[in-house]
Amino acid sequence: MITIERVSQVPEDFLVDNPEGGAFYRAYGRAGIPDFELGCFIVKRASRPVTTAPFFIMKLPLNTMMPPGFLKTLLGRIALRVAFVGHPSADVGRIQGEQSAEVLELINSELRKLAPLVSYKGFDGSLGLAKFNKVIGLPVPVLNLPPDYWNRLKHKVRTDLKRKLKASAGLRLLETDGLPKEHLQRVYELYRQTCDNADIQFEQLNVAYFRESAPLSKYVLYFEGDLLIGFHQLLCSKQIMYCKYIGMDYGKSRQYKLYFALMLQAINICIRDGIRQIDFGVTSYAFKRHVGSEMHQTFNYFQHRNAWVNALLKRLSFLLEPDESELR
Repeated sequence: MITIERVSQVPEDFLVDNPEGGAFYRAYGRAGIPDFELGCFIVKRASRPVTTAPFFIMKLPLNTMMPPGFLKTLLGRIALRVAFVGHPSADVGRIQGEQSAEVLELINSELRKLAPLVSYKGFDGSLGLAKFNKVIGLPVPVLNLPPDYWNRLKHKVRTDLKRKLKASAGLRLLETDGLPKEHLQRVYELYRQTCDNADIQFEQLNVAYFRESAPLSKYVLYFEGDLLIGFHQLLCSKQIMYCKYIGMDYGKSRQYKLYFALMLQAINICIRDGIRQIDFGVTSYAFKRHVGSEMHQTFNYFQHRNAWVNALLKRLSFLLEPDESELR
């Protein structure tokens, strides 16, 4: 017999060896991010858990993936209530355990009770989701880092990266495990500046997110004198580093090439600590390709419980795919 149970948080052992696993999901849940309802389904066979599937519910603006312009503005007031399998802050969707068609349909039947539109965010192309529409998602840039990474780079690329990093040489660099409380509010302010300058805005973090996720994180902090002007939040294991959020003072970021400095310091930390892979996170692809990242394609699946609406959404699926400008 197969059954399903809804719980408010993922179990502590969910993807326990992954920096973006259960501890991170639970910290995110405690933060209470506005406009997101989080939960998790536990599927059991004969009372034994076989599948853990995190989900979240939000109203998704139809223009989320569109480039700035008239059409984006025109569609800005149209939003769809969606129940997603996946996580708002994770680029790759993860289900732990069995992913058979039977299990997925049981999950879908529960999700349809929560929202008219069901979606799977950031999965590969192999999920057995009959009658779901499948659209291309944002690729995830992953950089493999051998110990001699810098020496393997082409001379022209290495010289360019060193020049970018040199622009920040006059700043004070601080690397911390966790986030010192005295920097919490400033980190949030810098996050807001960066978020406000982004074309794609999927979520709006709050101060509580940075407080709750701090014990799981490493931070790279740049100071001009005593003023914090840039940060990079990293989640690390011995095998992989996830680049989570960057925040910058946009009045100073260009002068010091802060974005590049924050990214390049993440590479240096990995090489120093023997971490062999970086997940750089989506968007800003030109630089991530420049340093040698490989693009891992993701897909988003969706299905509306009304067949007519589902057919219409299939015709409009291009609105849910990244624009060409976002892939550069």
